Amino acid sequence: MKLPTSDYDKPNVRRLLAALHHQESDRVPHIELWVTSQAVYEYVLERKLDYTIGDAAEGGQSIAPEDDVEFATRQGEDAVLCNFNWRPNNVFRLASDGTRHYVDGEIKGRQDLGKLDPPPNLDDQLNYLERYLHAAQGTGVGVIANFTSFFDSTMLAIGVNDSFMMFYDDLPFLEEMMDILLENQVNTMRAVCDRFGDDIALVMVNDDIGYNSGLFIKPDLFMQLFPERMKRLIAPAKKHGLLTLMHTDGKMDNIMPILYDVGFNAAHPIEPESNDIVEVKKAWAGRMALIGNVHTPLLAYGSREEIEAQVRDYCMKLGPGGGWVLGSSTSIMDGVKPENFVTMVEAVHKYGRYGSLEGI
Repeated sequence: MKLPTSDYDKPNVRRLLAALHHQESDRVPHIELWVTSQAVYEYVLERKLDYTIGDAAEGGQSIAPEDDVEFATRQGEDAVLCNFNWRPNNVFRLASDGTRHYVDGEIKGRQDLGKLDPPPNLDDQLNYLERYLHAAQGTGVGVIANFTSFFDSTMLAIGVNDSFMMFYDDLPFLEEMMDILLENQVNTMRAVCDRFGDDIALVMVNDDIGYNSGLFIKPDLFMQLFPERMKRLIAPAKKHGLLTLMHTDGKMDNIMPILYDVGFNAAHPIEPESNDIVEVKKAWAGRMALIGNVHTPLLAYGSREEIEAQVRDYCMKLGPGGGWVLGSSTSIMDGVKPENFVTMVEAVHKYGRYGSLEGI
């Protein structure tokens, strides 16, 4: 993709912030929070990368900051993500096709805490964010600081199946593990906000707390474990007046009120498998902004005409009044056709213009 020349097509973090404040700007903004497809990056950048894209879900950074900002600039994406991840002691295995998949966690009780993987070096993380901010200067691209959290990271460190049993058989240890993770991430977020609070666009927390029927665990137990801890985690962002975004999978009917009460301003990705995003927006207009939810299978297997029609429909139904940012329903992974990804981006530029949301 060539560098855009019109202000309408260029990145503009103010456009994103306006939408998150439930205001209209020049067009519907778009961001893609996770891209792990080397093919998509190289298609947009129109060049080969001299390194292999990693999966940020495993704790690393997926792309060099300078390349990520160029990727956003070429497509008019309004912000990029800088990850502050700590997901210790996850066990991955290779599938026959060469892909890596999470299968278990190593921390099965207090006896295993001595082998807990250490958190990433804070200075290294802050320096990485500084690279993002330097690369983004003058481009219009905002930088979102994204933090893993304490709920799903604890479940993954223990092992999902074992942690479900532990909620009932050894809740004190599970809470101890949550607090270990929480303490580190609170300190990391405080350091980020104290040093770069005037420079980053907003703060995101990545913590899967639900699935296609709702919360992972019973609501009364979840309320005992989650809200006060999450308030502690996002307190540094709130202190600096930053908007906060929560990523979680799952059906959002019972999750949105919890996120709102905790203090979040927006939610991602409002999965289409479990939610009608049009109805969710109606219910939360003016209170919680939404990011998503163009179905990833559509991007992988759909035609360009189908993708364009989906984006046009969303722009007409979700664009008015702000409060919605276009993005995929999960992430842009291997299997998503680069041409289809670009079709989605070009469609929101075509049909997302305020004043003529039906397109031109």
